Amino acid sequence: MNARLFMLGLGIAVGYVVGARAGRERYDQMKGKATELWESPRVSKARSSVEDYARTQAPILRDKAEAVAKATPGFVADTAKDVAVNAREFAGTARDTAKDFAESARESAKDLADRASASARDVVGRVTETADDVRENATKTAAELRERGENAIDRAFTTAGKARDEALAPLDDEDDDEFDEDSRQSPI
Repeated sequence: MNARLFMLGLGIAVGYVVGARAGRERYDQMKGKATELWESPRVSKARSSVEDYARTQAPILRDKAEAVAKATPGFVADTAKDVAVNAREFAGTARDTAKDFAESARESAKDLADRASASARDVVGRVTETADDVRENATKTAAELRERGENAIDRAFTTAGKARDEALAPLDDEDDDEFDEDSRQSPI
């Protein structure tokens, strides 16, 4: 049951990291928390206490079993010896199980960190691509706006030139008329 709960929690954590949009900052925060938890005094103490308990209880159980074996002849003595051997084996199995669990948890944490790191690199790549696309689009838009602005300036100059010519045309005609009158009156 506990293994299933652990795997469920691990699956949820991996899903969150893979699906998170928070990026590198959130990954670093989660990795720090996982490391902090793994190295926390409570977890270290729990690991140590399981190993210590197995080491301390095996001799106690063995001693008790041997004392009973000495006190009770025959079948009971043999059974007590078997119990002592089984207790020793159980203590060894408990110690090995604790070590295996610790190793499995370490590997799972490392795997989770590797997956989160790969996800973070993927997010960085996607953000970089998006930034490049935005930069390219901004450059194109700026070039288009510059060209439109230059075209608008050219049209404005052309329109202003035509308006000036139209405004000066009557004055130009008057100057021509005055010149014609002056040339008729004064002989050269």
